Amino acid sequence: MRMPMQARPIATRLSLAAALLVGACSGEVTSPAVPVPTKAVEATSMFVPSVSQKALIGVVDGTYAVVFDPTRNQSFSLGPNHLDIPAHSVCNLLTSGYGAEYWNRPCSPHTLPITLTVVIKNSQGTHPEVQFFPAMRFNPNKSVQLYMYAPKVSRDDAKNWLMLYCADKGGCKDESRADNDLKTYIDYSNNVLFRRVKHFSGYVVAERDGDEGSSNIY
Repeated sequence: MRMPMQARPIATRLSLAAALLVGACSGEVTSPAVPVPTKAVEATSMFVPSVSQKALIGVVDGTYAVVFDPTRNQSFSLGPNHLDIPAHSVCNLLTSGYGAEYWNRPCSPHTLPITLTVVIKNSQGTHPEVQFFPAMRFNPNKSVQLYMYAPKVSRDDAKNWLMLYCADKGGCKDESRADNDLKTYIDYSNNVLFRRVKHFSGYVVAERDGDEGSSNIY
């Protein structure tokens, strides 16, 4: 039985610092290339939030839960956001392992019912937080898709909007720097960012324009 799960995306600013290292070899001065910031790829979203779904932005802080069968295709509406989990995507929660070294490893599927919990904090503030529990990873041969509504995204604001992964402890990061499968796509017409996710715990929509820093985001 489903209970209501609503969330709204986070808008926060990120900074990107690039260090230029210069070395000498055989009389020649060389310097490595400065990393180029990741940019979202413009595309059309398969999910477009309805007017009523958009109205659910600003939900009450709390814990929302739903029990689902991982052997069947699942779609969840999280207010104006959306999550698609194909059948047999969830790796066995007891035996599959969890961590960056596991994201692309094959796994046996989880077959028992799962209670997916979403914890929402600071929903009325400037920086709301959304976390998914329990921690789980997905079969790399399946494509789990997360769509997040971001009403302020615009081609004209010169900001680089991305969907970042936030660990339970630590900062948030752009996973596509290490895995091109996880790059962010953006539908400006419908104000939706979307991307594949290979695991849970938390995800945010953030803007990277370089004029404000945070030691909690990298």
